[in-house]
Amino acid sequence: MQTRRLSALLDRISWLTKILCRCALDLSLLLNGSSFTSITLPVPMMSHNARREIELLQAEADENDQSFFRLLVDGRAIKYITIESGIYSVEDMCFGPSLVSLLPELPPGDWNDGLVAREGGNGPPRFTRTSRTAFASVRNTWHNTFVDYLDIVVGRKLRTGVYEVSCPLFDKVAVAKFARFDWEVQYMENETTAYQWIDGYDIGPRFLGHLTEEGRVIGFLMERVPAERHAGPQDLEACRETLSRLHDLGIRHGDINRFNFLICQPKAVLIDFDTAQKCAHQALLLKELEDLPLRLNDPSNRGGGGIL
Repeated sequence: MQTRRLSALLDRISWLTKILCRCALDLSLLLNGSSFTSITLPVPMMSHNARREIELLQAEADENDQSFFRLLVDGRAIKYITIESGIYSVEDMCFGPSLVSLLPELPPGDWNDGLVAREGGNGPPRFTRTSRTAFASVRNTWHNTFVDYLDIVVGRKLRTGVYEVSCPLFDKVAVAKFARFDWEVQYMENETTAYQWIDGYDIGPRFLGHLTEEGRVIGFLMERVPAERHAGPQDLEACRETLSRLHDLGIRHGDINRFNFLICQPKAVLIDFDTAQKCAHQALLLKELEDLPLRLNDPSNRGGGGIL
């Protein structure tokens, strides 16, 4: 909880720093004789939500379509908010303190799903709908360990929806991978099942447990692999050995880009199993293995990289 409050404070400091920088730039232009008639000080209006502790957790913002947000309110409630297009800029919506200052007052009541739209189509923005929605949950809960999202401390972002986390249950930093929004739950379902298939075979990171939010399963926790780097052409043998072990289980990975192999000498660790499938066709497994040299030599950065 203290970490989340510190994060919110740092966001506010960053926001004030931006304001001061803009003021300093305006003053510099004025002193250097630039021709403009006034300096506009970007002083924010007091937000309706100023007395609430609201943290922007994840955002999927679009200038021309609906935007989606996952918020933590008062340190204890996760709320999902959809904002209709054309109301706020993407820049404002993706900066936590700015979004909080712009949002209409959060309605009271037991809700987790809200829609912000313009009243009557052209009026001021307001919450036009709130509801208690039963969001999708990962169904295959094969592991015995369950950890609530509010019990982890989120650290560095490694990839979209993938973060370093600490948790009282584990001595070391772990990695959490979870669905930010409802439509991503099926990917978590697929990957959770794949980790069940490979459990104990030294193919991917060790699966540590399921990650929950208000009782539903949104993702999982896995060990933090002490990788030196992502794979390259020089790691063909190590990657081939790991991929072959996967194929021996009758599983096709489906996305063997070089960023999905983490090199921990002398072995390669496979990650990202959301497209993995059981496969009884040896020809398809052989084709994936034959494609490996080409994928490890791919200079396009396909797969996104991420942080080690």
